[in-house]
Amino acid sequence: MVQDIKITPATNDPQILFRGSGTTDTSLELNVMSSYQSGTGSGTALLFEGQEGLLFSVTDNLSSGTLFSVADITGLPTLEVDASGDVKLAEYGNSVSVYTGFKTPLEDNTDGATVTFDLNAANTHTVTLGGNRTLALSNEDAGQKFIIRLVQDGTGSRTVTWFSTIKWAGGVTPTLTTTANKTDVFGFICTSAGNYDGFVVGYNV
Repeated sequence: MVQDIKITPATNDPQILFRGSGTTDTSLELNVMSSYQSGTGSGTALLFEGQEGLLFSVTDNLSSGTLFSVADITGLPTLEVDASGDVKLAEYGNSVSVYTGFKTPLEDNTDGATVTFDLNAANTHTVTLGGNRTLALSNEDAGQKFIIRLVQDGTGSRTVTWFSTIKWAGGVTPTLTTTANKTDVFGFICTSAGNYDGFVVGYNV
């Protein structure tokens, strides 16, 4: 026999329905807490807990900490979203499978004496060089892979001073294509803080 508990606050308001199979099964608790305390703050929380611990939680603590969390059967988080919008996926898992195209933006950077590529904004960056430029990075993390497209303007012969420290393939720092309106593409792996492996993806594109 199916066991139901239905809560209907008022006409046309959302219902809360708890449904059981009528047979002995693993217990599940739903806790709605108006003064939820966490390690980083407090607020209202909706918590689903099983025998192994927290399975799913949502809080309204918008200032800091985790707002949304889904755990695996051992109680360890597999998906977390924090108040700053950062997402952690499979922090304690073995792998992540993606079954569709994985699309990331192409960040069109503003030209200037120093061009800074923000690696929180995107992993693929492009800039049209209007003069000889210094290149810099921000928000890079070890293990991050990224691509930079350098486009010559209508004048051409623009040069760059690279961020440090790059170990270029073959041990030779590449020379940019000088032809006007042509593009060179470079790939990088951040190996540790301030250190990168650099590769030429394509010249004179």
